[in-house]
Amino acid sequence: MLISYSNFTTQDLRGTSLEQLYTNIEADLRVADGDVLVYSEILFPVAELASELMNWIRETDSERPDFTLDSMSFAEEGVVSITRASGGWRIGSVLSPGISSGIIDESSLLQEIRQFAGLVQRDVAAAGINPALLFQ
Repeated sequence: MLISYSNFTTQDLRGTSLEQLYTNIEADLRVADGDVLVYSEILFPVAELASELMNWIRETDSERPDFTLDSMSFAEEGVVSITRASGGWRIGSVLSPGISSGIIDESSLLQEIRQFAGLVQRDVAAAGINPALLFQ
């Protein structure tokens, strides 16, 4: 399982409100499980996704609900979703119906989310933006 991105940009950023930061810190997102492309999107709001995922993993496992991204950049809810499955979790997208990852164990999923969020935080800081504004 891999949540990755490329072409990080803040070119459309016009302010420092949380909405501006969430919607205009973007990159080309790719969610894949081996050779299976689960979801990809050009100019996806990666800061918003990383922040929401980090908030989600703060829940204790027994209380953690399914994750559904309700992004400010998309009309659809669930552009990225993580749902509980027997033995772990699956990642999918409402924009890629019928396609989802295989089952990912909890530990691997949390490691992947932390790695993704860490890279976003690094790039946000390199762009001169305080990551604490996005990740609390």
